Amino acid sequence: MTRALLLSSFAVILASCGEDNYSSIDTELLSTDIHVSVAQHALVLPFVASDDYPYQKLSFSLNRKGDSERTQEALGHFLHDSAAPNKPLELDSLSVVVKTYGWNDGDTDYKRVCPLLTREWARSVCDNPWAATQQALPANRFQLVNLRRLQVGNTRGTINCRDDGKPRLPLPQKPGEAVMVCEAMVYGGDDDQYHSAVIRIDGDLGALWMVWRYGQNGETAEEMADREGKAIFAFVQYALGQNEDFSALHADMCRLRRPGSNNSPHGADCDHSTR
Repeated sequence: MTRALLLSSFAVILASCGEDNYSSIDTELLSTDIHVSVAQHALVLPFVASDDYPYQKLSFSLNRKGDSERTQEALGHFLHDSAAPNKPLELDSLSVVVKTYGWNDGDTDYKRVCPLLTREWARSVCDNPWAATQQALPANRFQLVNLRRLQVGNTRGTINCRDDGKPRLPLPQKPGEAVMVCEAMVYGGDDDQYHSAVIRIDGDLGALWMVWRYGQNGETAEEMADREGKAIFAFVQYALGQNEDFSALHADMCRLRRPGSNNSPHGADCDHSTR
């Protein structure tokens, strides 16, 4: 797909965001691979998996037309600059969401995105909420970050920390090491319930996400950080590189599913040897 086609298709997406009928969503664009670089690590993922852009909320300001035009311009630049595999777009961070991309109650056409996805991991989760990859990774989203530029602080910092006067733990130093840096500020949450976790993946490439106590089937925040950190590490290593290794990814994801994960009514995603 040429860059011109990408931009024209994206204009259709933006136009549809202001309508109640989402039938004009361009599944071809959503399935398009984007090429970015975080902390000098080249990454490839479908546009629909980038939480920073396809899922932007509607504007509630008095200048909705102006907001839409500015959003279209910014996202047009993003699509243009992330289209070339040999020249990935350099970013300080990227928010990633892994979910059933083909499920949308407001638009049954979303299911058409699934066969268009180039990565096997993306197709595996697209219409299957019981997929091992989805059950192993954080339930919401996680950010891939440049750890050199990561700021630890209050709600104004990159890492959202509760202003409780407690010292913040240092960022992890070893690849594969996950640390709960601080208690996270979540409105309505209790003290010591939510925590900001960070893992170092390779060099200065890391990931930031939220864990909580009282997880599924009694999983503690520490256990969740360790398990999900390993899942993120494997996901970046096997799913987002220039060459995907789905077999290795799937084996790790099956071992790292959250406690109490259910199998699909249509059959188990993991056999007993890989759990």
